[in-house]
Amino acid sequence: MSFLSSLASMIGGSSFGPEQFDQVCAENPGTLLLDVRSRNEYVQGHIDGSTLVPLDQLSASLTLLAEATAPIIVICHAGSRAATAATAIRRSGKTDVHVLGGGVSSWAGHGRKLVPGAKDVPLRDALKKARKTATA
Repeated sequence: MSFLSSLASMIGGSSFGPEQFDQVCAENPGTLLLDVRSRNEYVQGHIDGSTLVPLDQLSASLTLLAEATAPIIVICHAGSRAATAATAIRRSGKTDVHVLGGGVSSWAGHGRKLVPGAKDVPLRDALKKARKTATA
């Protein structure tokens, strides 16, 4: 277990790789995929269905994220920014927060597809969609 995985477990979350991603999402319909990289990184390639909230803008979204009804998986390039974001989200009151260990780097390394471009889905809309999916 990596240091970040151990740290996440101690503070009430989990870190897992791409191999567990599908299972977590299948068990938790409506899971919010939150990408905290920069816009430029996101446009170069992101996990389909993820919502961009750059780490330097996260504090403005913490109240919305704390009210999310579905679990949140936080994503970055390699895992460290996602761990930082997950800690901030947990401190705001949301306990069901996870980190995609190794980030999109590990995702792509496991042969998983990254989607180029950006859709610019506002966080509020992504949360509404996640809520509907979770209750459907």
